[in-house]
Amino acid sequence: MKGYRFAAFWATVLIVLGLLLVVGGVVFAAAAVALDMPWGSLTGQAVLERALAAVVLVISGLLAGAPFIVLGEMMRVFLDLRLLARRQQRLLRRMARRAEHDTSGHTPTISSAADRLIPRRP
Repeated sequence: MKGYRFAAFWATVLIVLGLLLVVGGVVFAAAAVALDMPWGSLTGQAVLERALAAVVLVISGLLAGAPFIVLGEMMRVFLDLRLLARRQQRLLRRMARRAEHDTSGHTPTISSAADRLIPRRP
């Protein structure tokens, strides 16, 4: 990923941003339960309201952060796939060169497979 540091950086930024949104949802849920709770006179309705608010905040944090995390991970996957494709291309070229230097006299199957996969440069 040497040539794609900018994209790798932004993939990391997206993942961190998504994680911050998820953690923020959990923190706000904890704050909704702990703050403004009528601790002296707890009623079932107050506990239910706070619990419902906490659940909504956790779900909203997940829904807000998950797309950023997925997008960042997908960017990383695409960068890794590009690196893998480049390695495969180098391997096929090396195999084709070895097959061309083969002195056995018969047409190698490696060369024909590499010819189909590697476009020839003019």
